[in-house]
Amino acid sequence: MTLVDTITNQLIHEFSKTIEMFDISPTDARLFTILYLNHQPMTLDEMSQVMGKSKTSVNTGIRTLIDLNLVKQVWKKGVRKNLYTTDKNLYQRFMQAYLGKWRNHINIQKQTIHAIQEKANHRDQGHLIENRINEMIEFHRLIEASFNKRRL
Repeated sequence: MTLVDTITNQLIHEFSKTIEMFDISPTDARLFTILYLNHQPMTLDEMSQVMGKSKTSVNTGIRTLIDLNLVKQVWKKGVRKNLYTTDKNLYQRFMQAYLGKWRNHINIQKQTIHAIQEKANHRDQGHLIENRINEMIEFHRLIEASFNKRRL
């Protein structure tokens, strides 16, 4: 193994840890990092070979990364296979994906808590937990407001 290979493997290992912090599986984080470090778009076969994973496994990972808007499919004249690449604006892509997940989660939680609040109010027992429910709703509102301030 050459020094360049050793450094590349260390970069893949370490940067993948950062990508995992965005709630991305270790395998998908490694796949993203390999694709990001490569200066040219890659085919599923190439990624499969580099990762030592099946083409099916790599395809599943690529679909996940595409759904998160972190990877895109590109075309190159004369190449019949699908090619994939990452967006060079790494920070913005990750923050959009991460904040989008949080916004979706917050909206679901707010709706669920409101439904619970309605149920408690109809049973005439709402006064027992009304303050806590209102605090929970306010908590979600503050998180949402904070994330909305950071829109990219």
